[in-house]
Amino acid sequence: MSDLHEDLRSTEDSIRHDADRLKNLEDEKAATDPADPRITELSEQAERLAASLHDTATAERELSEQIQAAD
Repeated sequence: MSDLHEDLRSTEDSIRHDADRLKNLEDEKAATDPADPRITELSEQAERLAASLHDTATAERELSEQIQAAD
């Protein structure tokens, strides 16, 4: 397997892991009283994770494009 393919596989794994973490945060928020001050911190964590997911998804697309160009 080429380095690009390995990088793509790692990126895919990272996206799945972060998506699971985001889902868990959202589940925790849903189970928490909206008046609880922890909601703000949970929301901020979710925002940071979502931004990171966006960046990782962009990297994934770029890796896919590099692989396609190499074929």
